[in-house]
Amino acid sequence: MTSVRSPPVSPSLSPPRLHRSVPAVAVLLAIVTTLALAASTMSRPAPAGEPLAVSATAQAPVRAPADERPNIVLFTTDDQRLDEMVFLPKTNELLGEQGLTFTEAITPHPLCCPARAEIMTGQLAQNNGVRTNFPPQGGYASFDNSSTIGTDLSAAGYNTAFLGKMLNGYSLDYGRDPGWTLFNATSHGYADYYKFVQYDNGTVERVPGYYTDYLSQKAVEYAHQLSSYDAPFFMWVSHFAPHPSKGREGCDDASCKNGPPKMSPGYRALSRLAGRAPHEVLAQQMAREVTQKPSFNERDVSDKQCLVRKQRMSSTQKVMRIQQARGAALASVDDALARLVVQLELDGELDNTYIVFVTDNGYQLGEHRWFGKTLPYEENLRTPMLVRGPGVPAGATTDSIATIVDLAPTFLDIADAQTDRVLDGVSLLPTWRGETEEPLHPGGVLIQGGAYKPETGPRGWLYRGVRTARYTYVRYHDGFVELYDRERDPYQLRSVADDPDYAPLRAELARRTRLLQDCAGPADCNRTFGPLPHPSA
Repeated sequence: MTSVRSPPVSPSLSPPRLHRSVPAVAVLLAIVTTLALAASTMSRPAPAGEPLAVSATAQAPVRAPADERPNIVLFTTDDQRLDEMVFLPKTNELLGEQGLTFTEAITPHPLCCPARAEIMTGQLAQNNGVRTNFPPQGGYASFDNSSTIGTDLSAAGYNTAFLGKMLNGYSLDYGRDPGWTLFNATSHGYADYYKFVQYDNGTVERVPGYYTDYLSQKAVEYAHQLSSYDAPFFMWVSHFAPHPSKGREGCDDASCKNGPPKMSPGYRALSRLAGRAPHEVLAQQMAREVTQKPSFNERDVSDKQCLVRKQRMSSTQKVMRIQQARGAALASVDDALARLVVQLELDGELDNTYIVFVTDNGYQLGEHRWFGKTLPYEENLRTPMLVRGPGVPAGATTDSIATIVDLAPTFLDIADAQTDRVLDGVSLLPTWRGETEEPLHPGGVLIQGGAYKPETGPRGWLYRGVRTARYTYVRYHDGFVELYDRERDPYQLRSVADDPDYAPLRAELARRTRLLQDCAGPADCNRTFGPLPHPSA
């Protein structure tokens, strides 16, 4: 592992400051007023008489003062690109500068529901049963909630908490998942930044406030509550931002089905005072960089699968508008992480807590003409992964390839816990602590996308393939193959699937895909295949 101090943030990339003409007292007053208003409308119970499904019994809290095992906090965003870490300066400072940053972390199934199932189980989709966002091969209904990281750690003597976005399709009718001391999941929760419904530990709450602020406050409360039990704890805080917001009611057209993520009331008030949104200048700069990439509105997509070939080009104005909204939404997430770290420090828990930051999947902003996720391009597959905690060197980076499937095995390793599932990931703990430089996935990572309507119908796989440190290989449901040499073609502009010089490589990566697509267990899914046949020219 290569360890270096994180470079200081360039002044040009710093979040924009308020205009100096705005008096500090006025700004403070606006903040206080906005927060007071948000607090007064934070949440309210469901109306009396509303049916509440019978759920699993609440997990009784554990009290174990002599148990010194570390706490674990998992903090996730939704649809966040790796390059959008520039909008989270506090997170970079509190986790990156105080811990380890992975530069090659991967989310191998880049879609919300399958990614969350991988985190929950430490298993790939062929083993956890969640291939996509909708039934019959995806969504919460396809998920076995009886054996998860929550039940594992609960059985091992940890208090546990889940807060925020659950797998797609979760409804309050499902009630409480087993294995959680505290369980507060969003019902249906498709990017409802305002006016959403929570199943809060047995109570249905209709929340008129802002989603990220709600999770921020609850995370602080839960951290303090878990600390008071005087036993090790695990908490997953699962945010929406910067996922697109829900579009107009009754809209089924792509033009209005989704909207930009929404800003918090506090930042809206500050924006009116300052004359610009949080990170607005930085977001404009990033949008320009995206639209100047050769992959943006890629002109020749004849080497891409037909799903890409039929896409229209996006306007630069759309990218600018969406990126500014995403940056503003992430400002609230950054604040939420900082608040949580402060609470852990106030409770005396910070030094004995691993804090992990990842996203479920990335997001394309018009690269290869695609606006969204799912497809096997770098903007979707790569995830930020930052961690701080006991034994993690401060300000270090590593280019070891890690995946979100590795998180559950890592958490079990920290807790010295067992599970009844066969895990496909491997523990990252030795890498976190700088104890090994051995590659975690020497033969490459299986990447895949489940059923995608209407291309595959309700069942099947959209694509399956392998990503190595240098190459990306995928075979689509219709037999179409894409192969990219990212060392020579970092923007993935030219598939070399039909290049004779790459024929031996294509054959070997196809062989690895066939072996990995049915793998089960850490040895089977993370095997060493030997050296790859690189192109002759």
